[in-house]
Amino acid sequence: MDDRKPNIIDDLIGLVGNKAVLQTTDDTASYLSDWHDRFHGSAHAVVLPETTAQVAAIMAYADKHDIIVVPQGGNTGFMGGATPDGSGNSILLSLRRMNKVREIDTQNMSMTVEAGCILQNLQDVAEDAGLYFPLNLAAKGSCTIGGNLGTNAGGLNVVRYGTTRALTLGLEVVLMGGEVLEMLSGLRKDNTGYDLKDLFVGSEGTLGIITAATMRLFPKPVALSTAFAEIRDVDAAVELLHRVQAASGGMIEAFELIPADILHVLFESFPDIQRPLATIGPMNVLMEIGSTNPAYNEVGGNGSSPIRSIMESVLETAFEDGLVIDATIASSDAQRDALWDVRESSPESHKRAGKLVRSDVALPQSALSAFYADMVAGVKAIDPKIRICGYGHIGDGNLHFNLVQAAGGDPDFDAKAPKLLELLYGNVTKYGGSISAEHGIGQVKRDQLAKVKSPAIINTMKSIKAALDPKNLMNPGKVI
Repeated sequence: MDDRKPNIIDDLIGLVGNKAVLQTTDDTASYLSDWHDRFHGSAHAVVLPETTAQVAAIMAYADKHDIIVVPQGGNTGFMGGATPDGSGNSILLSLRRMNKVREIDTQNMSMTVEAGCILQNLQDVAEDAGLYFPLNLAAKGSCTIGGNLGTNAGGLNVVRYGTTRALTLGLEVVLMGGEVLEMLSGLRKDNTGYDLKDLFVGSEGTLGIITAATMRLFPKPVALSTAFAEIRDVDAAVELLHRVQAASGGMIEAFELIPADILHVLFESFPDIQRPLATIGPMNVLMEIGSTNPAYNEVGGNGSSPIRSIMESVLETAFEDGLVIDATIASSDAQRDALWDVRESSPESHKRAGKLVRSDVALPQSALSAFYADMVAGVKAIDPKIRICGYGHIGDGNLHFNLVQAAGGDPDFDAKAPKLLELLYGNVTKYGGSISAEHGIGQVKRDQLAKVKSPAIINTMKSIKAALDPKNLMNPGKVI
């Protein structure tokens, strides 16, 4: 403990209560390292406030005593953005106890929720109200909406509903010093000056702490058709995406690229997961269309529902045109769940596979095929045994181009990582892409961000940071 602040623990207990201040190593360990156990930090304490007023009191105290504050949600991020540094002069502020749904406004199709709400719980609450919250991530059972807001998470359904930013109507934010910005409006339009909420969404806790948000809700899709298809190549995937979008009238809920290596790595860790097709093709897609009209679920004289007929028709034509090699369409909820198990278990299988280079890039759809070809050639030149798991949400151009060590392990993999990242970022720049689509910058990509953004943009970001956090106490060392 810093000798200049001998009473910090007692002071924090006075602000939030004894049970809300964690001090021992056993209690704090899981908060002070990231999901991949790559980053480790230290802190005076882990503090778990229960109200916005308590957050404001902590922020005022930290500002007065020049203590760093690192906000954290479910601690499921990949970029080390919620892990403190090793100085020990930090308060790790976890929002997990702020997990109330404050209001559901069914007429306005919105809900106001606290930052510590788990994403899956919000989906369930919306469903109980007869509505739908479409943000959908593999970590939905443990990630929190505050973390989703902090990184502007995307997930599986961006192609239809947009990122977390697009789903956000209003925010409540606590600034360093304790001032509260109450912006929890449910308005779809509010053209009264700067749109501050968009500034805080995606800021990774470097500008202020999001304590609550008003989120958009939608009618729930009640008719779904889900298919898994082996396709010719990445070009065919993009063409198939556009065909499904046109044939369905924009009803695509998700469209995921799944190469063979994804499946090989997946079945190593989860051999009991059902294989979608009899063989593992070099390139595949998982796609889903949905309608809120129950009539699309009604089986007609042809033995097929309208929603299924759309999928069947597109796949039949795509097969004739050589885009699709083989395909299956789910005929029940159980079959649909089995297909989604393939996609949603993939991140965990990568973690279990050991060493990997993880990425989260965005590209124009028109550049996806050329980018992919250049990456495959470049990776194989470095090491032909590396598993190329370039998968993701091609409906919005977002690829998680993960590179997993060779089967059986590779003691030299870490030495290859810099070359792999240089190849990746070089190709992202070549094809006009972004180094981060939804995972954020955190610590991992901070230095790379400075290389790909112009000095004018970086300086503007630094000016905003300095205006809101002049002492650099809000999650320093992240983003910029």
